[in-house]
Parts: sequence; structure tokens; C-alpha cells
Amino acid sequence: VAAVEPLPERRSLLAAALPFTQALLAQVGRTLARAQAALAWSEGGSLPSPPLPPSPCAPLSDADLRSYLGPGGRLLRPQDLRLHVFHGGVEPGLRKVVWRYLLNVFPAGLSGQERLAHLRRKAGEYAALKAALAAGAAPGELALVAAAVRKDVVRTDRAHPYFGGPEEGHPHLAALQALLTTFALGHPRLSYCQGMSDVAAPLLAVLDDEAQAFLCFC
Repeated sequence: VAAVEPLPERRSLLAAALPFTQALLAQVGRTLARAQAALAWSEGGSLPSPPLPPSPCAPLSDADLRSYLGPGGRLLRPQDLRLHVFHGGVEPGLRKVVWRYLLNVFPAGLSGQERLAHLRRKAGEYAALKAALAAGAAPGELALVAAAVRKDVVRTDRAHPYFGGPEEGHPHLAALQALLTTFALGHPRLSYCQGMSDVAAPLLAVLDDEAQAFLCFC
């Protein structure tokens, strides 16, 4: 196949197949390595033991989180923090704090006070962005995006106490609507896709802050 110049309409198919081909070659390489190890063992060698995956651990606690922080509250071991969460999860009360680390809201190396200042600055930037996008969008585009977002907002997690209750004047539904509309207007090529509300809703419910949920969603 590689020796033949592909037709234009087939080039995209070959490009799409490339990751699969690379994965297949990698798997073949691993299989050959295991076969060679087995042959060496049959000739009198010792078969090496495969590495064991890390054992599941307890959910990340406040004491665990502090162990990953250094002087001034700087995060010194971000990779270890991520591995801990990957294998054990996070205690529910810490999600509001830890999710902001996991979703790259903070630049590396900030102290606790610098993180607070960063959040305040980003909240101001979000408010300005939301107003500018709403004012600069064409009325037809704004109405179309808002209607698409609204269709999902009014049916996302309505059984959860944070989003339950009457639709009219609901502050959390309004925040979810604004967050998703701002994102769609700011990313016109992507705009809004069905299911984005299912990602944004738990972020908003846990963080309880529209600007921070927007940062995490982005």
C-alpha cells in the first residue's frame, strides 16, 4: 500500500489509519519481546517477572494534599498528586481544591496567596470576556447559540439539589447557561456541542463559581 500513490479521496483514510498501524506495530514489538524472553527462559535463563501495577490507594485526604505542597503552599510534586488521584480518587470535600490543580487552572510554582490572586484576576477577565462576546456577537448567532445551550441546560442534572427547582430565575441554571454560551461564542469553530453541559454541570456544582468552572471547563 505504501508503494502506491494513494488516490486523493483515500489519503484521509490512510491518515486516519496511521495511529492504529502504529499501535499494531508497537503491540507486535511487545509480543516479540515476550517471545524472546520465553525462549531465553526455555534455554535455561530466568523469565523476568512483569512489573506489577500500582495498588489502589485511599482517596486523597487533606494530609495527603499537604504532603505534595512545599513552603508557601507551592505544589512541588504535581505528577505524584495526579497518580494518587488516578489510583485512589479524592475525598469529596477536597474536589473543589484538587480539581483546579488537575485541570491546569494554575501556572506552575504559585504560592497559596498567588493562586488566590490568580483566581481573582481570572474572574475579572472572564466577566470582561463574557460581556464582550455577548455584545460583539450578531443577534442571530447569539440567539442560535443560546437556544442550543438552553435546550441542554434545562435538562442537565435537574435531579441534583444544585440544579433542582423551578427553571425561572434559577441562579445555577443561569450560570451554566452563561458559562456554555461564553465558551461557544469564544470558540466559533467548535461552538456548542451536545453533551458539553454534562461536563460543565459537575464542575459548576462542585466549584460553585461560574468563572472558576469556566476555567476548568476550558
